[in-house]
Amino acid sequence: MGALTIAFDTTIVGALALPWVALVIHLFFFEGENRLGDALNWVKQQQMPAVAGVLLFAAAYTLGSAVSRMAQDFFNDDDLFLQPGGGRLLRLGVTEDRILTSVYCKRDDKVLLRAGSENPALEKEIADFRRQKGNCPGEEDDAQRPAEASFSAQKPDCLCRQTLSWYVGPGVNWKDDQLNERAASIFGLQESALLLKGQDATLRLHQLHDQLMVLRGATFNGLITTSFCLFAWGARLRREKARWALRALPTLVPAVFLYVAVRAAMHHFQERFLSDPPYMEFSLFLIGAAGAWLLWIPRGQTADGLRRGPHWKWVPIAVVAGVLTVAGGFGWWATEVAYATQLIYSYDSQLGTAAKP
Repeated sequence: MGALTIAFDTTIVGALALPWVALVIHLFFFEGENRLGDALNWVKQQQMPAVAGVLLFAAAYTLGSAVSRMAQDFFNDDDLFLQPGGGRLLRLGVTEDRILTSVYCKRDDKVLLRAGSENPALEKEIADFRRQKGNCPGEEDDAQRPAEASFSAQKPDCLCRQTLSWYVGPGVNWKDDQLNERAASIFGLQESALLLKGQDATLRLHQLHDQLMVLRGATFNGLITTSFCLFAWGARLRREKARWALRALPTLVPAVFLYVAVRAAMHHFQERFLSDPPYMEFSLFLIGAAGAWLLWIPRGQTADGLRRGPHWKWVPIAVVAGVLTVAGGFGWWATEVAYATQLIYSYDSQLGTAAKP
């Protein structure tokens, strides 16, 4: 029970991955469900619930660890963007680093980001963050701007205004990588300093962190579940409605996943190569490949799950999974903001670094 308490968030994420694991067995393996049922019956007949519980916990924890890490990269990957030309940019605006940047920009407007002299590294990072966030097109480089310049004397915060934007128009500075790195560094230094205070002083932060991990993993699991439900619906629809003109529309879904995966992989290897594993690209490619296997390859007899029941049985499952995925995504976003905000307030109140009026 103690191990379950320590790994609570990871175990929950692993348990929430079971629906799409069951879908994989249902769709891709002949008699897979029957064999799984036989295995469960065998465990029951052995009358060893303790051993079965340990194995189940190990499986859930292992699956949760992998899914949590992939979900963390999935929601903090800025490799997905398009440049139509003319200085315009279409990108995935809401990432973990950009949310942190937005929170720190707003709290800096309230003069809450002032580190004391007891932490020179944090003091320097905050000074650099304040200097970089005002960089606008046509201005001198941030390295040439004096660090001691007051906040009120800076130009409007161009990067802060568009940090969560999905579309960046021409003439706008969208090079916010350094600003996001500064915000992440400040966040890491403040979080580490608070964790040294002990669990009693950071109980609220631990609760928000657990919620953050669960919501992020649940959203990622929901995306996979929704995708497999759509693939199953499309494959079953093509079998039942062989003469329907719109039956080819579901086949476009795997193409979208594969295109996004290839596009993001190109940007990833151009900028970072192998210094950072391409978790998001790998996940999207696997989902797209699974959909292509079900929808693009004509088969007389495919997986057992595609030969039973009408096509419309997958629609309500996909809708429910999609709604829960969107709700989980919004919950993750709100919790990310709440966690970063609470961390700033906790750091200022407990370590006495809040700025004086």
